[in-house]
Amino acid sequence: MKIALLLAAICGLSFSQDVPTATFTEPFAGFQFNYPKTWTITKTKKKESWRSVFSIPLEGTSDKAQLEVDRTEFHATTDLWQTIQLRANEQLHRQVVRQWSQEVLGVPMLFSRIDYNDRGTPTSAVVGLFYTRTNEKLLLRLTSPTASFDKVFYEFNRILETMRQTDGKLPQEDDPSVEFTVEKKMEKAPVTPHVIDAAKTTPTSKVKPPVVVDLVVSLKKVNLRMPLGWSSAKVKGNTLDLTESTLSEPLHVQLFSVLDSDPAMTALTKLSASFLDQFKTVTTREDTNPVANKAGCTVASVWRIGKGDQGDIVACEAMGSMGDYYFLLTYRHTNRASYKTDRKAIDLLLKQVSIELAP
Repeated sequence: MKIALLLAAICGLSFSQDVPTATFTEPFAGFQFNYPKTWTITKTKKKESWRSVFSIPLEGTSDKAQLEVDRTEFHATTDLWQTIQLRANEQLHRQVVRQWSQEVLGVPMLFSRIDYNDRGTPTSAVVGLFYTRTNEKLLLRLTSPTASFDKVFYEFNRILETMRQTDGKLPQEDDPSVEFTVEKKMEKAPVTPHVIDAAKTTPTSKVKPPVVVDLVVSLKKVNLRMPLGWSSAKVKGNTLDLTESTLSEPLHVQLFSVLDSDPAMTALTKLSASFLDQFKTVTTREDTNPVANKAGCTVASVWRIGKGDQGDIVACEAMGSMGDYYFLLTYRHTNRASYKTDRKAIDLLLKQVSIELAP
């Protein structure tokens, strides 16, 4: 049965022969599927690309279900993804009923079923991440009143049976040990999804920050270089604190080697997830994509603003990767008034920071 479904999906066959269907193409992730023509679709702008939302009529009621088709960057283990889903919904006081994986085109689709109350209506949602070895992964979210959810989810599974890549090939399952080349700008993938295997790119011209701190990482002497105005404190082995005159709280920094530690983006994802329990609610979250800075160091960050047990929390986790080494940076503050000034200083640091072996 699984082979039959797989072959039908590759050929683009619909399992909803009794209902007229149309074809939807997600050009950035490089996938297509068939959906009932009774569903209406809208698109909303998302940076250089689009997020698509299907409105699904529910028989015998004026309510609607909804299917969101989006993309997200994730390159770590399946367990870590499911843990992040669990912790994020706990913060929102929503119940994660079940987590599982389901094969689609030979690749796991990682699902979380969530129940919650939406303005007095019992509501259920399923979030699915298509765990492909691509820069941005397909992210699906199906939402419906709980009373109609089983029927909607059945139709959703019929859609998954028609999933195929736009080039007709089969996707690969992700491998967190494979280094990704990060694109600065999203490009459509009508011919083939962008499978990542190459090394990171660097800018053609580089700056060399003047402030140098000596550290020891995996028995090697390594220099962390920073722009003028920054100074270090509590330097010990591979850890230190960084300060700057306009910064209200010091930054804690640790350096690692990829030879005996997690890949840099995996480490950043784990670090960010480890602090989720500090938040009761998160009102703002902003992830910056990995990009090479002026010094040739690939940097990325996660910013969150929310509430904890003691009031406001502003948090940042950041990563900088260069050669065989990377750093992880953490910032915590409880005063939103100084957040913008602090962020400006941290952003300027990330634009020039670099790592090199000591001479």
